[in-house]
Amino acid sequence: MLNKNFAHGKWWGDELAFSKQILESQRFSVGFEFRDNFEQNQGNYDLQPFVQYFSSYETSNIVSVYAQDEIHLRQNLVLNLGVRYDRYSTFGGTTNPRAALIYTPGHKATFKFLYGQSFRAPNSFELFYDAPGNEPNPSLRPETVKTMELVWEQYFANHFRMTVSGFYYPIRSLISEQFDPTSGNAFFTNAGSLDLRGLDFELKRKLPGGLEGTVSYSFQDASNPGARMPLTNSPKHLFQASLSVPLFKQKVFASMNLQYVSKRATLTGQYSAAYVVPNLTLFSRNLIKGWEFSASLYNVFNHEYADPAGNGLAENAIFQDGRNFRIKVGYRF
Repeated sequence: MLNKNFAHGKWWGDELAFSKQILESQRFSVGFEFRDNFEQNQGNYDLQPFVQYFSSYETSNIVSVYAQDEIHLRQNLVLNLGVRYDRYSTFGGTTNPRAALIYTPGHKATFKFLYGQSFRAPNSFELFYDAPGNEPNPSLRPETVKTMELVWEQYFANHFRMTVSGFYYPIRSLISEQFDPTSGNAFFTNAGSLDLRGLDFELKRKLPGGLEGTVSYSFQDASNPGARMPLTNSPKHLFQASLSVPLFKQKVFASMNLQYVSKRATLTGQYSAAYVVPNLTLFSRNLIKGWEFSASLYNVFNHEYADPAGNGLAENAIFQDGRNFRIKVGYRF
């Protein structure tokens, strides 16, 4: 029996913003946004013979206002303060502040302390999906996160830039899929918490002739405060290296990208193996006026690797594409 899900959405929106310089040391900005999701349709049915199990025709809207104040406390010290209020017709309002203190002791170094709060609103699938084996939960609340980050940016000889940052993100009210032990149905609920700590490092060099190279490394420790099980699909180590070389008059370039991802836990408690995947691209910029060309080869050595699977799938891990290529032609006018 062939069973199908469908989802269709249409929306329109607008944004209005004002910014005013106050004296020489302060710039104040305010804004307003509106979005009307006038069509949020979804359903589930058997194709032949046709049997409709679920259909939903919802609408929603979002109204947002925000303000930001950039204050130059000293010539080399900037305080940036902001706040945003969003009201969703599905769950109500949420207020999220943010702040940044930026210190520049010299023309080659910058230190930043960043703080913010943000959220992810539940989507229509999580709120209203009611096909066989599933239950809706229209009382879902948004996921919330507080972000704290300390950043050091340093420029030094021969066009090098180094960035080092440490971060801590406590995430609460995670929306996760669970099962009702009585009915056996799946439903979404605000049941999870996550603490994410880590360190990012990036070294980049960009020369006027078009040669550009970047090396970056991330270490992250993600843990659930209420459970000892390792988090699924959460690598501890990420490494990336890229190099772009001009081949012809800064109009034709060759680039290489190398990605490393460490092992990740799956839902069964096993691990998907770490992998390294290189990609190559040949592309042009203004070789012919208005035209852009590129040819890319992904997973150059046809390495076999897999990503951990999510809930509701039979597989423990899903194998990704082997060697593949893409040719792209574009014209701008």
